[in-house]
Amino acid sequence: MSELNSGDLFFEELHDQANLVPETQQNTIDHKIVIDEHIKRTSYVIIQHLRNVVSFQDKVKMPWGYHSRFIERLLHPEDKLIYKGKSQALFNDMNLARRKEHIVPMNYLMYELWRLIEEDNHTDQELSSLLQSHLGIAYITQDEAKRLDGKETGLKCAMPTGWHLGVDDPLDRLKAIGIVLFNDNGQEVKTLINV
Repeated sequence: MSELNSGDLFFEELHDQANLVPETQQNTIDHKIVIDEHIKRTSYVIIQHLRNVVSFQDKVKMPWGYHSRFIERLLHPEDKLIYKGKSQALFNDMNLARRKEHIVPMNYLMYELWRLIEEDNHTDQELSSLLQSHLGIAYITQDEAKRLDGKETGLKCAMPTGWHLGVDDPLDRLKAIGIVLFNDNGQEVKTLINV
């Protein structure tokens, strides 16, 4: 028998827990637990990578920057892993033109994480948890996207003025232009804090 690594042990424990759940609920619970664990581990890897880049840049004395879209590649497919819902307008009429929108813009999220890593006041685990709680996509209509991206709102790549990562609700950006989010069961998604 081959030796088990920590990932194998996690899935073995998951299997044991699943046997305690009625069979009708088992697949849904298994699926959610596995996805949550994947996001948790991937978020940790993302933070470690960012910390490595910050350290590397410091050692070579050259700014190399970051690419805000690399998180998307690690969380592919986002529709399956970090999907939170769709706007009420889209929920009411699925024939409307739509766009996938990061609830917290990736560029904003990367900038804030980079800043926190440079401040060096947080552990990788703390930053990983912070990242996890701010990951999410929603589908909105093209009209809503135009309002969100408009110069008058200033929210294309930003959060509302006075908004603070780790304190305020990630949904505040969508709410600022009147977007109400619904999950696929038709329930309003009122907050992403501690969900």
